[in-house]
Amino acid sequence: MRYRGMSGALAALLLTGALAPAATAVPTPSTAPTTHAVPPSAPTPTDSGNSPAAPDPHPGRGGIGPDGKPVGGAALLGRRLVLPRGMSRPPAAVTARAWIVVDLDDGRVLAARDPHGRYQPASIQKLLTTITLLPLLPGTRRVVVSRRAADTEGSHAGLVPGGTYTVDQLFRGLLLVSGNDAAEALAEAAGGRAKTVALMNASAQRLGGYDTYVQTPSGLDGWQQLTSAYDMALVLRAALAQPRFLAYDRALRATLPAQPVNGFGPVELDNQNAYFLTKVKGALVAKTGFTDAAQHTFVGALQRGGHRYGVVLLRAQRWPEDQWQQATKLVAWAAAFPAGTAPVGTLNTPRPVPVGDTNSAKTTFRHALGGAGAAGTGGSSTLQLLGVIALLAIAVAFSWRYVRLR
Repeated sequence: MRYRGMSGALAALLLTGALAPAATAVPTPSTAPTTHAVPPSAPTPTDSGNSPAAPDPHPGRGGIGPDGKPVGGAALLGRRLVLPRGMSRPPAAVTARAWIVVDLDDGRVLAARDPHGRYQPASIQKLLTTITLLPLLPGTRRVVVSRRAADTEGSHAGLVPGGTYTVDQLFRGLLLVSGNDAAEALAEAAGGRAKTVALMNASAQRLGGYDTYVQTPSGLDGWQQLTSAYDMALVLRAALAQPRFLAYDRALRATLPAQPVNGFGPVELDNQNAYFLTKVKGALVAKTGFTDAAQHTFVGALQRGGHRYGVVLLRAQRWPEDQWQQATKLVAWAAAFPAGTAPVGTLNTPRPVPVGDTNSAKTTFRHALGGAGAAGTGGSSTLQLLGVIALLAIAVAFSWRYVRLR
């Protein structure tokens, strides 16, 4: 009986192991975010006024990639002006603590100030939200907005708790009027806030944006949340490659439908960047942002002389001229550099899409949800069942043998 008892314990142990939940899926090397240092936590703001010094005004330095080399070139590690040799200084009206002007077609960085300096992004982070979620959410999908999303602080698109909207309508609310409620609703539609933030961090890494750390889908301040002018130029370039983003961001107005569940009528949305889009020749897209910590931020693109230029402003002010005017002057100044002027750096090339998957964002999305999709889950379950049967057969044979020896 002693041997029989031992075989029963063995069978129980084997059975327990076989029935244990399968390990949570983790990103494959081709889609996993590259390890990098998270910026140090900034102190809690000491007042509610416009205080750029409330969060840490000197967060950890960026610009070094996972290979230990300067990202985009050694010159871009400079914390002040980074200009081609012999070029005049930029327009005096530019107030941003950090900025960059790039040629989006060939990846040249034309000029910059503190391009890898890490600052709070505010709502220009919604471009990263957009490029991350667009491939995952069909425009016609209908989403019921939760009260938590509808009650998000800050700028609102006017979503109604319990109201139903299409993904297309939510993206228009996100980009035209910088709706934080739309950002949270889209995040919930994509599997939840935490998963969306993880996907956004993975997107930044894939683009080669190693200065970026995301904590909110809306750009509302997280006290470790930082980006750089360089990283936002990478995000802008990726956004311009998505036709749906262009259609949303360039629309001058849109309408959210009435919501009979609450008796709310339709909501008219006017593009906050209408001045830039209508008054600047060749304007392509634009997005502004503001929080007390970030101050004013801006990202935009325009066409000049057959080239598409991108411009990013971080921790700026809207005086003596508005941001879009400052950005336009910066591009005009840089686009006038003599032909053959050497760039001060280059934009990172995004990591390639994994072999066998036409959409790396979808791959990362499946990993973030803790599985590899329905087909993978079904295969895993079948193998697990076969394993249980095999182990039970071994345990029974073991028991029978020692009963006979008794």
